[in-house]
Amino acid sequence: MTKKPDPWFLRYKFLQPLGQGGMGTVYLAEDLQNNNALCVVKQLNNKNEEPEEQKEGERLFKREIEILEGLDHRGIVHIFDKHVSKDDYFLVMDYIPGKNLETVITQYGPFNSEATVEIGIQCCEVLEYLHERNPPVIYRDLKPSNLMLTPEGEIVFIDFGIARTFMPKQSATRVVTAGYSPPEQYFGRPETRSDLYAMGATLGHLLTGQRPKPLSTSSPRLLKHDVLLTLDDLIKRLTAHNPEDRPLNAREVRYEMYSIYQEIHPDFEIPHEALMALEKLSLVRGVLQSQAFKDKQSAVGVQQVDRYLQDRSGEYNSQLQKEYDTTDLQKLTKNKAASNERRLNTRPKTFIERFKSWLSNIR
Repeated sequence: MTKKPDPWFLRYKFLQPLGQGGMGTVYLAEDLQNNNALCVVKQLNNKNEEPEEQKEGERLFKREIEILEGLDHRGIVHIFDKHVSKDDYFLVMDYIPGKNLETVITQYGPFNSEATVEIGIQCCEVLEYLHERNPPVIYRDLKPSNLMLTPEGEIVFIDFGIARTFMPKQSATRVVTAGYSPPEQYFGRPETRSDLYAMGATLGHLLTGQRPKPLSTSSPRLLKHDVLLTLDDLIKRLTAHNPEDRPLNAREVRYEMYSIYQEIHPDFEIPHEALMALEKLSLVRGVLQSQAFKDKQSAVGVQQVDRYLQDRSGEYNSQLQKEYDTTDLQKLTKNKAASNERRLNTRPKTFIERFKSWLSNIR
């Protein structure tokens, strides 16, 4: 008796493979139930693997589906269909027009400081969204080939195959990408700042056009002397070996990138909440580097600084509760936005227009 075909496969017309990895294949397809709209179908293909590897591949694939189904951000590829059976594992996602950043580097060469900062800010927006979830989601595979650059200048994260929710004291699968993964990830202990390391390594790759060396602190200015000093310093701190020596979180990094962007475009107005945070960060760094902090005998000086920080923190925290609509460069500190939309509106309009203009010049 002839086996009846699964009706799920009648919905999609497979056009061509887009790529193939160790665990599966990605296809460009048409959704016949949605006016033949283009989509991307990811198929798990590990039947030739050893039983343990096959089981692990199926676990990671199911986890990717589970994580993506719970995410909703314009900087993250959207999943809208799946097919999981005994023998078949398929995941269907939106088609993202454009090219991944590794392809852009190969075809057009390194990015300049301005474009790198613009990309970095968008990456921070996505990482903030992931890391501030409960529990946090660690991406674990941030690199140029996993970041799509659309014709509109948008950055979209496209591969969540090894992403995981963060559980303290729980050992993770040891999945690494040489050059982009931090030391702690090699030991199965990734945390949110592991993604910051990968972002720093990625930004260094964008600036120099060279893949980062494994387990090394990136300093793109050593290879490309026109990289801004402040950007080079930030990337060095992002790729510090010890997570404690990296910036605290993606929000802090985004605020620093606002400051760097203002170096390039003095007319750029940094949002008030970012200015407050930057002022506090500058003060904290000054304290850590001060003699009062280093000298154990100077308890009075430390206490004075600590009291000042506490006084400022109340004002700082109250300011952070304000929600700003920052889609317009000239209205960064006006018009409150709905809290569930703030992350989608952190980018000034002229910021995107400048980036789109830069994109048009490299085509």
